[in-house]
Amino acid sequence: MSLIKMYYNPQLPTLLMSLHPQPTADILSGNKIVEYRRRFFQHPFQAFVYTTGPAGGLQLFLTFNQPIVRPTADLIQIGTRLQADSPANLTTYLGDQGVALPIKSVATLPQLSREQLRQIDPSFAAPRAYSFLNKPNKQALLTSLLQQPCLGYHDIDWAPKHAAIQEFL
Repeated sequence: MSLIKMYYNPQLPTLLMSLHPQPTADILSGNKIVEYRRRFFQHPFQAFVYTTGPAGGLQLFLTFNQPIVRPTADLIQIGTRLQADSPANLTTYLGDQGVALPIKSVATLPQLSREQLRQIDPSFAAPRAYSFLNKPNKQALLTSLLQQPCLGYHDIDWAPKHAAIQEFL
């Protein structure tokens, strides 16, 4: 069995971000390939994802292409074409600004609970937006996460998706 570190790129920023349970489930099922945020990091990156809620924990390692910063109307078109997002929900969430985060690859690892993560890093807290893991004070946590077994991995083929949204890029 391979380890998550096989898919880690030390040249990319490594973030810790949080998602609600439904978006996590949609990523795992392959139905979600774009995450939306009002504001976010503006460069390609990789992220460990903590799922919020009582049954939450960390179970995903994602890589992201260059974020797409466009007017909300364009982001809505991207979401409806690529993953059947509700225009009304996106409008409500994004308001007059936003960023689309294209998911490039998905790796799964055994779910680590908040308690398990705090055993590695006593200061662990699920971020409201994101935090950087490739900082000296987070090195123990990052090292431990990279040693986790990879339960599954797949790349997302963006060539046909870019073709479907080319007019909005």
